[in-house]
Amino acid sequence: MQDNETISMIKERRAIRDYDTEQEVPDGLIRKVIEAGTYAPSAENQQPWRIIIVKDKDTQEFIGQMAVDRTIELFGRATPRQELERRLSYIRSKASLERTIDILITGKRFEYIKGNPETDGAPVLLVLAVQRTHVGNSQATLRGTGGVYGWSAPRHAIIAGSMMLQNMMLAAASLGLGSCVSSVQLDHFDDVQAVCERLRIPHPLWVPILCLTLGYAKYERTLGPPRQPPEEITFVDEWGNNFEVED
Repeated sequence: MQDNETISMIKERRAIRDYDTEQEVPDGLIRKVIEAGTYAPSAENQQPWRIIIVKDKDTQEFIGQMAVDRTIELFGRATPRQELERRLSYIRSKASLERTIDILITGKRFEYIKGNPETDGAPVLLVLAVQRTHVGNSQATLRGTGGVYGWSAPRHAIIAGSMMLQNMMLAAASLGLGSCVSSVQLDHFDDVQAVCERLRIPHPLWVPILCLTLGYAKYERTLGPPRQPPEEITFVDEWGNNFEVED
């Protein structure tokens, strides 16, 4: 079956980490990207999300440096090189593999978040925060019961926020913008606290979970990592019962 325009765009979208710093992103396009995000589904249509647009370079540097530091800690110290080679085994070129590992263990992979024009940084950083009391737990009668769906409210907010961000990434691609999602700078409690203080996010009611850079790509990126075919990841009725489609 031939791909339609939407599916083709989904397959062709790539994470962009090198930006054309001479091109500014108009506020109208930023609004259009965020608007597309608001059409993501959320339980009971509570829309438990807020977006902070970060253009201030000092603030971008602050958040980006967190990502660099955590990447060095995670990949440069805590993860053996052999494990990195295993995870990145899809990279066939040895030179490309070595280069990728190098930018991971040195933290250079996340320099783009800082927004520094000298390193082709992103002109715009979007920070997504979600409401911790989303759905049932926001109602006094249901507090302590696990919410109307039997589990904690933050789970619903994170799911909704993630779908919102996916909408935004696809919208950006359709508008000719590059984007890249990151969360390493928001994986540690201390970092979350620091970001909340910097951006004046009313924590703990609201918590930042993801960041998205936006800008025009400096280089066209067409190649990406391979994807598993549906037949390798899908079962019918029960685990292990393979899914096969006849030609």
